[in-house]
Amino acid sequence: MPKKLLYIFLLINLSIYSQKQASIFKGKTIDSTSSVKDVHVINLNTKAGTFSLENGKFQIKAKVNDTLQLSSIGYQTKKLIVKAHHFIEKENLIVVKEAIYNLDEIVYKRTNLTGTLTVDVKQTPKKNYKEEAVDNLLEGIKNLDLKEIANMKVGLGEAHLIKAAEVKLPNTYAGVGSSFTIGGSNKKKKTQIDFLEEEDEIVKKIYNLLGEDYFKNDLKIKKEQHIIFINSCLGKNIVTLYKKNNVLKLIEIFNKERVNFTKQ
Repeated sequence: MPKKLLYIFLLINLSIYSQKQASIFKGKTIDSTSSVKDVHVINLNTKAGTFSLENGKFQIKAKVNDTLQLSSIGYQTKKLIVKAHHFIEKENLIVVKEAIYNLDEIVYKRTNLTGTLTVDVKQTPKKNYKEEAVDNLLEGIKNLDLKEIANMKVGLGEAHLIKAAEVKLPNTYAGVGSSFTIGGSNKKKKTQIDFLEEEDEIVKKIYNLLGEDYFKNDLKIKKEQHIIFINSCLGKNIVTLYKKNNVLKLIEIFNKERVNFTKQ
């Protein structure tokens, strides 16, 4: 009985203290089978963030009634309201559930192919208008004049995508009756397509990192505009900030840019 009263007394005092001053919240993320690493944990009240380690453990500063958001690729985003008893526990186990993705229905159609090429060619179903449109688009891309593309005017929205042109000296000089080589072998450079693909991938990673709830509830941006909003912030160096794992700076930029974006 005395031990129980002591526990209640400590819980009340800790609750009063934790509401006034931030304490260390200790947690461990697990799923149905084992611990989960690389779960992004962010205090939505202070915007402080951290990640769970290999064993799923993490620590973050929080106060009573603060909201912790946990998100990770492949798992559902979860929110946890901090209570006084969480600071008494040596380790708070937090279960994250795997995300379930529904695949489109697969329709099997019989084609009556015989295995004989000359016969099956005549019986093969013709492409529908969607497939023909894709083929025509790909064919049009192959026939594009690269010089015309290079001379196209670039708007302000695409200016951050342009890479500065590199000045290169020719590797070989041919004179009268003789020739000589100036430079060594050419190194492979990352093409603009690779750069754009990397940007698109990082935009998706940033979205998964912060979670749908952050953009919808905190920034008050419609779901269909989440990716559009992140793309509009590419000129604010968010790709480099993501690579440097500077989550707090990313959140600061998004909170600032949200004002202008929502006015559009």
